[in-house]
Amino acid sequence: MHKNFKNIDKVVFGRGSFSEMEGILADRRNDNDRFFLFVVDNYFYGKDLAKRLPALPEDIIRFIDVDPNEPTTDQIDQLRDEVLSTKGLPAGVIGIGGGSIMDIAKAVSLMFTNEGSSTLYQGLNLIKKPGIYHLGVPTISAPGPKYP
Repeated sequence: MHKNFKNIDKVVFGRGSFSEMEGILADRRNDNDRFFLFVVDNYFYGKDLAKRLPALPEDIIRFIDVDPNEPTTDQIDQLRDEVLSTKGLPAGVIGIGGGSIMDIAKAVSLMFTNEGSSTLYQGLNLIKKPGIYHLGVPTISAPGPKYP
């Protein structure tokens, strides 16, 4: 059996594409409570890329160290609950980093609109409502394997 599926709406790539993010996000700035949640690989903390984030003062930036462990459902639920209790519902979630950061951004965007713990949604076709807008910016920031 084959299924058709909707692909993502936009793909931007190539030299200078990071600087296009501000314009892409501008179209969404008025959604929900008008702020974005940036979930960024801790590797970029204090580096040039972190200074280039198109974040406004009302936005939230969370640098997350994914090196010690894979993302957990507790981590997703805590991030969602913290943001909702302090600022409300974001216009969107932007994940900047490797696969784990992208997983966190996508999971959190889904959990903003679906009730309960993220543990209830582990598996296929369990999400009941679409998540809020999310944008993934893949990088090659992962440290790679560690050898003794």
